Amino acid sequence: MVIPFNNIYPPASGGMQRCFNLLNQLCKHYHVTALMSQDRESFFKSQSEFPAIKKCNIYSTKENKRIFDLFSFLPDKFANAIRFRLWNRSLSESADHQYILLYPQMKGILKNSSFDYVILEDMAILNLSKLVRRIRPGIPVVYDAYNINSKLALVAREKGVISNSAYKHVERVETSLFKYGMKIFACSQTDLEQLIEMNQGKLSGTVVPNGVGISEIQRNPGMEIKKEPLEILFCGSIDYLPNTEGLTWFCKEVFPLVLTQIPDAKLSVVGRGIPGKELSGLLQNNSIINHGGVERIDTYYRKASIAIVPLLSGSGTRLKLMEAMAYKVPVVSTTIGAEGINYTDQNNILIADNPGLFANKVVELLQDPQLANNIANEAFLFVKSEYDWDIVGDKMADYLESLHN
Repeated sequence: MVIPFNNIYPPASGGMQRCFNLLNQLCKHYHVTALMSQDRESFFKSQSEFPAIKKCNIYSTKENKRIFDLFSFLPDKFANAIRFRLWNRSLSESADHQYILLYPQMKGILKNSSFDYVILEDMAILNLSKLVRRIRPGIPVVYDAYNINSKLALVAREKGVISNSAYKHVERVETSLFKYGMKIFACSQTDLEQLIEMNQGKLSGTVVPNGVGISEIQRNPGMEIKKEPLEILFCGSIDYLPNTEGLTWFCKEVFPLVLTQIPDAKLSVVGRGIPGKELSGLLQNNSIINHGGVERIDTYYRKASIAIVPLLSGSGTRLKLMEAMAYKVPVVSTTIGAEGINYTDQNNILIADNPGLFANKVVELLQDPQLANNIANEAFLFVKSEYDWDIVGDKMADYLESLHN
């Protein structure tokens, strides 16, 4: 498993939660070697909570030695550009920093060890599949697609966050996944079907949904934490564009409608990142508390009366939604926020897509504890039966076995 992220433990975002938990599940089924950007010492702090990780063989790019070759006399920028084109055997692509870091170690690992599968955890390092094919032809390579990145890039382009050429690059890579000769893990059936369609039917894979650690949550009941009867919780990284967009919409269009009916309602915002100018201004409301990034999220879920997932864009499946359900916190979400999850509206979640309806659903749950309790209990049974990480891990292992056979 190749993981080009600086920190996957403790996971500070939904993507890192997925990455870490899939690694943990793989360790329950296989002998796993992980090549990552995080240093070993901080990563192995996870072992006390996740004992399966003890079996993982870790290589870290933090232990890389400086490269000495014919190009070492050049400035790093030019040397790495040449190395990338030489190693990747392509003159047309731009050099990628993570590829440069990972390539030397991965080449050595592939030459010195035998593997049944290789899993790549980011679209930026897909070119490493060429290295696998050269050294270990025939090994299945799987790309773990957290989202449909071109959908996110399109929104970012429309908001002026990235250039049109950057968007086109993401689109070009994502519509050419089949050329890498890989399989894919998608977070939802919707994502899987869209990625296959984008690749003219020449791509195949399986759904490996995001999950939630039911057993870890149940081990820490948090009985001493008092439930706040009018507290609404938004949980998500503020530096992730769909979260920024959705939270801005809620604070601007929805929350004022809630306050007209329940003036004492409070919104707690939990998530790392610095809000932009508009959102920062909206968060100055006396009825909103911005906690920023926190070490443990469980305290905030156990205090909250309801959770909201007001997303207007994005893909994949929302870890924050399943987390809330696992903590028995009833959820109000947009259709996009709950996309890819086999929910039942009015049974285990409430769905609303316009400000007035969303506000009414929030008020309904805050004012009707019995309804809130019923939704929360149904939601817990739902995620426990379909989205527990152990269930996700078993399905992932079954798929990998089918590739091996």
